[in-house]
Amino acid sequence: MKKEVEIQNQVMAQLPADWLANITLLPAGPYDAELTLEFGGFTRNFHVESKYIHRKETLDHYAKQCDTASTLLFCNPLSDFLRDYCQQQNINYIDAAGNARIVGDGVYVLLQGNAVPPRQPSVPGMSIGIMKCLFAFFADDELISQPYSKIADRAGISVGMVSKAMGYLTEHQFIPGGKKGRRLLDKTTLAYQWLIAYPTVLKPKLSTLVLEANQHWQKLATEPGDVWIGEVAASQLTDYLEAEQWLLFTQQPLQQKIRQYRSRPDPNGKLTVANAFWGEALTLNTFANALLSTAELLASQDGRNREVAEILNEQYLHLKQLP
Repeated sequence: MKKEVEIQNQVMAQLPADWLANITLLPAGPYDAELTLEFGGFTRNFHVESKYIHRKETLDHYAKQCDTASTLLFCNPLSDFLRDYCQQQNINYIDAAGNARIVGDGVYVLLQGNAVPPRQPSVPGMSIGIMKCLFAFFADDELISQPYSKIADRAGISVGMVSKAMGYLTEHQFIPGGKKGRRLLDKTTLAYQWLIAYPTVLKPKLSTLVLEANQHWQKLATEPGDVWIGEVAASQLTDYLEAEQWLLFTQQPLQQKIRQYRSRPDPNGKLTVANAFWGEALTLNTFANALLSTAELLASQDGRNREVAEILNEQYLHLKQLP
């Protein structure tokens, strides 16, 4: 019930100032709450169901279980895709960003375009070197306790940059002080801030080539150190998305990939190859793969990709919300 109350509080805080609302919680009732809304000269009563929604299947399940005409869905901020889906399925809702659809007998309310209210703690900006070092820590949970030389090798940075990264983490209380017992104290906040920084700090510095696709990505041979990221990784990890754009990080020279795939540069191609920004000795675990893939999906500014990024977060990252 705690999560439901949290959503209800967030939604109630985002209601328009000229709406009068009275909500009664029903801890043991058939619904989470009862709501009376007064707006525009109308008074309407609704049953309330409070849920976290990250995919359309959750909305489908909700619609089958509830009378959507008399029930109002309180939920986390919805993506453009999910708001459109609510419209198509005649689901009335108010989300925690203040977006709403309330359509019924004599009432038509549609509030759209409200931004997600910030909830994550603010952390000073990360440099490229700090982002690379953090990514190595995300990829290998034991690496942070290793000598700086090994961290530098795995992260693809200098020993001096490792020292700066450790200073950053210590200063902002993400690792304990001292040389012994190093560990990340707030991995989820660091991952969230890493996602925020990725499209403006790290992604623009990647070396990439966009190539024509002569065959499907599943038929493209990969070499040791090659890692599918983005839509392809999302397809592999969730079995939910049919990848339309293919991103391969590689330790090999990009020109070698052109020869290997007998391809040529094409600005409209489906296949992008990028130089891995981490060291050759680092093997990405599932968390790091999901984190980098989520960053790429969010950077695409595509509603479909945003939806699958939410699924990756739900299954692998477990952040309270995505940027």
